[in-house]
Amino acid sequence: MGKFADAIRDRRKTRQRRLGFGAAADEPQASMLVGAIGIVEGADFCLALSDDDIAAAESANVDLWGTRLEALTAENVAGAKERGAAFVSFELDGARADGLLDEDVDYVVRLDDLRIEEADARALGSLRPAEIAVEVEFPVGLGTILNLRRLAMLVSAPMGVKCPTDISAGDIEALRDSGVAVLVLGPDVSADDVAAVRQRVADLPERKPKRDEGAQPLIPTMRPGADGGSDED
Repeated sequence: MGKFADAIRDRRKTRQRRLGFGAAADEPQASMLVGAIGIVEGADFCLALSDDDIAAAESANVDLWGTRLEALTAENVAGAKERGAAFVSFELDGARADGLLDEDVDYVVRLDDLRIEEADARALGSLRPAEIAVEVEFPVGLGTILNLRRLAMLVSAPMGVKCPTDISAGDIEALRDSGVAVLVLGPDVSADDVAAVRQRVADLPERKPKRDEGAQPLIPTMRPGADGGSDED
């Protein structure tokens, strides 16, 4: 597990409350990573789409960044790692199996369809990707949420989506509660845009506990002296 997977895991941890008399309330903590395409100040991570982006990440000494590969190969992964990338993003079509062997690099799998076969989804999860990147439309519909939850249950991996800068707090909460742990803002966003989305994430209410209505079976009881039969005079 590399730096990117560690960052996602740390953000997804349950918020801890301070205990004891007179304990001060914790400041809101973001439960999702907010990144940007290109190099943007204040982003939790940056995604490089071109050589210019990679050069900018190197010169700016960005702590956490990754790059999108045209094809997953051992050579492409080694090249990205040598330049400082913490993760690589790729599509399954054309991906080489030996490209997944570097344990120092995290892998982000890009899917263009939320509806994939159950067996394929479980097999994909067995590769232990740091993130599954999916495409959704905004505002987010209920059908999208159901598909996200189905996929999250099958792959057992964090998911990420590209979102607009004006994404609503309601959409962020619905995505978070459906397995999305990473938000990526498109190119040409500003540091203020990133800060605004990060603040919306930090202001989200804590996850609601799952309802367990009907979880306990109902066991019929018999009144004392009852034998279950009918008495006849």
